[in-house]
Amino acid sequence: MNTLKSQELKNYFAYLVIFVVLAILLFLFSEAIWRIAGSVTEPILAGIFSYSFLMIIGMIILMGMPQVFKQLYSATDLEFLFTLPIKTRHIFLMKYSQSFIGTPITAFLFFLVPLTAYGVASDANILYYFVLILVLFAAAIIGLSIAYLLNLIVIQILPASRANEFMTAMSFLSGLVVYLLFMLPQMSNDRSFSESITSGLPVLPDWVPISWGSNALISATNGSMNFFLPLVLFLLLAVVSVLLTTTLVEKGFRTGWIRLSEGGRKKKKRKIKKERAQGISHPIMAIGKKEWFSIKRDMREWLVFLPLAFFIIFPVIGFIGGGVSLNELRGFNEISWPVAQGVFLFIYAMFNGQLAATAISREGLSMWILRTLPLSGRDIALGKLWISWLLPFIILTILECIVGAFLGWAWWQFILGIIVKAGITVGISAIGIWIGTIGARFNPTNPQQRLTFGTSIILLLLSYVYLFILTIPYALMLVPGDAAPFVAEAATDISGFFSLVLSLFSVLLTWKASYPIIVIGLGLLLMFVLSLGIAWLFLYVSAGRINRGVTIDIVSGTSGKTVFKRKSSGSLY
Repeated sequence: MNTLKSQELKNYFAYLVIFVVLAILLFLFSEAIWRIAGSVTEPILAGIFSYSFLMIIGMIILMGMPQVFKQLYSATDLEFLFTLPIKTRHIFLMKYSQSFIGTPITAFLFFLVPLTAYGVASDANILYYFVLILVLFAAAIIGLSIAYLLNLIVIQILPASRANEFMTAMSFLSGLVVYLLFMLPQMSNDRSFSESITSGLPVLPDWVPISWGSNALISATNGSMNFFLPLVLFLLLAVVSVLLTTTLVEKGFRTGWIRLSEGGRKKKKRKIKKERAQGISHPIMAIGKKEWFSIKRDMREWLVFLPLAFFIIFPVIGFIGGGVSLNELRGFNEISWPVAQGVFLFIYAMFNGQLAATAISREGLSMWILRTLPLSGRDIALGKLWISWLLPFIILTILECIVGAFLGWAWWQFILGIIVKAGITVGISAIGIWIGTIGARFNPTNPQQRLTFGTSIILLLLSYVYLFILTIPYALMLVPGDAAPFVAEAATDISGFFSLVLSLFSVLLTWKASYPIIVIGLGLLLMFVLSLGIAWLFLYVSAGRINRGVTIDIVSGTSGKTVFKRKSSGSLY
């Protein structure tokens, strides 16, 4: 209760959004169940029940493992609780009860409502509702127990330094798996959700424990007392899973927490290797290398690229499910290349600024290092800029080359697209550096949260406003001059600012039709001047703020700490 009271307002807003989304999904799911209730046969019903319980257990395991890990090993009250005269088993059971109020209770309610709707629509016996509650509760307990058991085992196998990264990977995997569970059946065929259910689901064998709960529900639906034995077996399975989990409490809970707190086992002595002497790097290059090492050794730093996986996976699934042939997309370079450039610029605007902004807040726990170095704000800003610009540029350029090879782009399209995007994205990264100096945040337990909520919104808006401005000269190169009459006609159909922009653009296209080389050259020049000029402006402001002192909000401790302190000389020291 105190945890809920101490939540920030934005967290309540996030909970509200999640609740609304789940409510919409629940309504659609219940409506589909209600429509098919009268036409469902017993084998189909057995499949629905079995796979519902299987989904409950699977969702709790995948989505609950990171939450359970935080409850067991990352909670801030554990250090205090272990000093009290309380048995470890009792602390564990308390954490177990807390974990149920989360993913398990959400999964329980999410399936309780539609299955209750089925009972009402099919006029099921009153026993059905009591058995339904018990079976769903037992399924949630089984899933939660397995999640706890896996955590207790994982902490004994994985090095303590990699445990947090493993849970981060589990969080990503859980979101992806849940999405695929809902979307793949609809992408693989043209049937609706209700039609897919009524067509029949594979029935699991009777010896599978999930079938015990399904058989109990089917018997209870008809008012038969045969539900008693499978129900007892399913409840006993839930009890056994809890008992099995508690047997590893002493070994997996307390000792696991100690290992994680102390950084794991003793490191093996390594033989000292003679390395070739290296020269001293320029401060700007050294800052960039430091950032790269910080990113490379912690997998959680790469979560900023998490949406990129969905940008890749979802179109591929849609492409495969839609039955479109690759040959149908090749040969239309005049269409596919400009569209792809727009998509990649949209992705750059999402990643570059975010990665650059997090470079500032990454200094949260290492502030004393930069305080001891004779570096100016300009060196720090430029050092963080080039590495935060280079990483997404390399990743997205490789991805663009793969897409271009599949679509059969010409060689000059590859080169022109890469050069232009390299120039445009520098400005986005510079904006991110500036945003990082005004809204940096550091959470040691959740390092991917590097910006305050307000500055994140400002960064998103500024990135796309900047992209819109730079898109005008870029579009001048992409759109052929023959399109000038169509653009002029579109300008007359609307009014206001966009009408003025389209009118100006149509005039430029008219000039391009007459003098294509000159207009394209001027467009390139204008684009690079704007990009580099905006980048210089934001870097200049960022360097000044770094010299004066940047405040980073340290979540675990005080509200804020000044990281870069300037002396009267104008530099850090």
